[in-house]
Amino acid sequence: MSQRLLEAGTRLFDSRTSRRGFLRRAAMVGTALVAAPATYVLRPGSAYSAVVNTPSDCPSGSKCRDGGWTEFCCTTTGVNTCPPGSMIAGWWRAEYPGSGTDHCDGNSRYYMDCNSSDCGGCGCGGSGTCGNDCVDCNCECANDDCGNWKTCCTRFRYGQCNQDIACLGPIVCRVVTCVPPWEWDSSCTTTDAVSQATWSHNAACLHPTSTYRARPAVVSGSTWRLRSTLSGGSPNSEYAYGQNGDVPLMADWSGAGVATSGMVRGVRHGPAGETALTWYVRQVEGEGAPDLVFEYGQPGDIPVVGDWNGDGISTAGVVRGNRWLLRNSNSAGPADLDFTFGEPGDTPVVGRWNDSGADMAGMVRGTTWRLRTTPSGSVDFEFGFGDGVPVVGDWEGTGLDRPGWFVDGTWHLRHSLSSGEADATFQYGSAGDIPLVWGRIA
Repeated sequence: MSQRLLEAGTRLFDSRTSRRGFLRRAAMVGTALVAAPATYVLRPGSAYSAVVNTPSDCPSGSKCRDGGWTEFCCTTTGVNTCPPGSMIAGWWRAEYPGSGTDHCDGNSRYYMDCNSSDCGGCGCGGSGTCGNDCVDCNCECANDDCGNWKTCCTRFRYGQCNQDIACLGPIVCRVVTCVPPWEWDSSCTTTDAVSQATWSHNAACLHPTSTYRARPAVVSGSTWRLRSTLSGGSPNSEYAYGQNGDVPLMADWSGAGVATSGMVRGVRHGPAGETALTWYVRQVEGEGAPDLVFEYGQPGDIPVVGDWNGDGISTAGVVRGNRWLLRNSNSAGPADLDFTFGEPGDTPVVGRWNDSGADMAGMVRGTTWRLRTTPSGSVDFEFGFGDGVPVVGDWEGTGLDRPGWFVDGTWHLRHSLSSGEADATFQYGSAGDIPLVWGRIA
C-alpha cells in the first residue's frame, strides 16, 4: 500500500474527560445517540439497557460468567460491525472443523475485537489497554442480560490493527466476518493468529434471515442526512463525511447487516489513466475516519457498488463508457467481471432485479430503463420525470430492488419493473441533493 494511502487511513481522535458512575453512563448513551441514532432508534429496548448487571450478579453457569468471552456486536447493536466509539484492535481466525461448509462456505472465519477507542488521556503502559475508569465503558452483561456474554470486561489486544493508536480501552464487542481483516480495515496487517476453539463462539444474529428494506438518504457537499423510514420528515441521523466533489455511495461493504458511507475521490480530476480513483469506506455507522482505503478505477469512470457474486458483501466497480469493470473484493486489483452493457452516456444503476441472489447492471437513458436480468437478457420500460435522477431500492422489503426517481427533493417509487405511475411518493431532501438508498437488517 502506498504511503499516501497509509496517511489517508491514519486516525485522529479527540480526548475527552473520563466520567464516573451514572453520569458517565448517561454520557455514553448520549454520545451513541448523537453518533449513530439508527443503532438505537431501530433496535428494541432502551439505550440504557446495558448499564446495570455485572457478571458477578449472574448465577454460575450463565453466559455472562463464561470465562473470557465477549458478546458479539450484532447482539448489542443489531448489526455485525463496531459501534461508535470503538475500533478494531486485532483479529484471529478459525477454520471450519467439519467436512462440509458453515458460515463462510468452508473458508476462514475472522474474529475481530472492537476495543473502546478513547482512554481519556490515561496511559496504558506496555499492555496497550487502559482500565474501565478511563473510558465510558463499564464491565457488565451485554444488554443487561445474564444470558449474554459480557462487554467491556476484557483488556486485551492482538495488535494487528490500528497500531498507530498506542492506548485503547477494553473490548466492547466482537465482529465475525468472512472478509479478511485487511479488507475490512486498511490498518490491519496480515500477521496471522489462529484459535480453533473459538469456532463454536457463535450467535444467531451472525446469520440474519431478514432483508434490507430501503431507506432514503441525501448528501449535500459532505453532509449526510439519513431517514430511518421510507417517508418524508426530518433526518434521523446527520453527519459529515468526505469532501466536496467526492462521489458518495452507501453499501454493506462487509456483510455487516447495515449500509454505511463510502466516498470515491478523483472521479472528476485529471485525464483518464493519469491517477487511480481512491475509495474511502466507513465500516461503522455515522461520521469518523475511513476504515478502509484502496484504489480502483481511473478518472472519468463512474463508481458503482454491488454484491456481484451473491455472497452478501457489496464490492467496488466502475463503469467506463459502457464497459463494466467489477471487483469481488474491496481492494486494488484487476476486474473480476468485465462486460459491456448499455451505451456511453447512459446513467448506470445497480440492483437485485430477480431471485438470482446477486446484483446486476442496469442503464437509464432519459427515462428509459434497461436492466440486465440474465447474462444475455434484459427488461426495458419507461419511468421517470423531467430532470430528475434514477434511484433503486427494495421499497417493499421483498428482497428485490425496484426503480425510483428523485427530482427536486421528491421521491417517486415504482413497485414493479414496468412502465407506469409511481406507487408511492414523498418529499425528502432538496433540489441539488444527491439521493442515496441505504438499509439495515436490524
